[in-house]
Amino acid sequence: MYYFIINPHSRSGKGLGIWQQIRRRLDQERVPYEFYLTERPGHATELAATLTSPRHPDEEPKTIVALGGDGTLNEVLNGLSMSVPVTLGYIPSGSGNDFSRGMKLPKNSGKALHWLLRSKKVRSIDYGILSYTDGRPAHRRFLVSSGAGYDAEVCQNLFITRLKKFFNRLHMGKLVYLVIGVKRIVLCKSVDGCLVLDGVKKINLKKIRFISSHIQKYEGGGFRFAPKADPADGYLDLCVVSGVSRLRLTAILAASLVGKHTHLKGVRTFSCREASLHTEKPLLVHVDGEICGRQTDISVRCVEQKVRVLV
Repeated sequence: MYYFIINPHSRSGKGLGIWQQIRRRLDQERVPYEFYLTERPGHATELAATLTSPRHPDEEPKTIVALGGDGTLNEVLNGLSMSVPVTLGYIPSGSGNDFSRGMKLPKNSGKALHWLLRSKKVRSIDYGILSYTDGRPAHRRFLVSSGAGYDAEVCQNLFITRLKKFFNRLHMGKLVYLVIGVKRIVLCKSVDGCLVLDGVKKINLKKIRFISSHIQKYEGGGFRFAPKADPADGYLDLCVVSGVSRLRLTAILAASLVGKHTHLKGVRTFSCREASLHTEKPLLVHVDGEICGRQTDISVRCVEQKVRVLV
């Protein structure tokens, strides 16, 4: 049985139409399925939690398929109970789709469905956990990346800009990341802070522009910030950009589109199982593009090979 959790508003409202096409094909092929349309932010998390609850009437192993962008997939991940047998599937219908890019899954929704229904291969991959304080201790899982600073500012702007809908209508969704990215470079501020890797290695940082922690290679619609990231090696790959001007930040971002930024001045990369960051002033933080507020203290850690994904 397949359980589809659909964000009908993904790709600026085209998600529902994509689902209707997929549903017709499921019916034609007589595939057993149930589906649920999300109605509000966080609803996908609630649905995934209900479907994987030990009290759910269907106790057979489940395949839960997220149809939406990386944010929808993130919500589903955060609702999954890791104590019951569940396999995760994904049909991309967002603007960035960095998870499918990193996992080399089909980008076209029709091809993704064909792949999903025919695939017999399941891969166990890592996920990350971001911990922070939001009035009380809070934790958020991620499958792609978590970041603080510039990249989170870009993610926040994507939620409020009208350009996203315009570019998606032209089938040029990736360009909106570039447009917003240029805008945020102009507005980008820096802070000093301290990074601790695996509880032992302390790194003092000046003028932090952003720090991203990766399960997948890509972030922000195709920026290859972590070209050596392996989603099943039990490690986070960190990209740290600090002590650079706005002009150099622009050069770093341009080079990161092809993963050639790691040798540039102001860029450092690390591999670790966990990391903690303290900054003198709050930085905006995200997981898989979902905003987690402004924080001065955060930590991330990797949970090794606990998510089963149809590939």
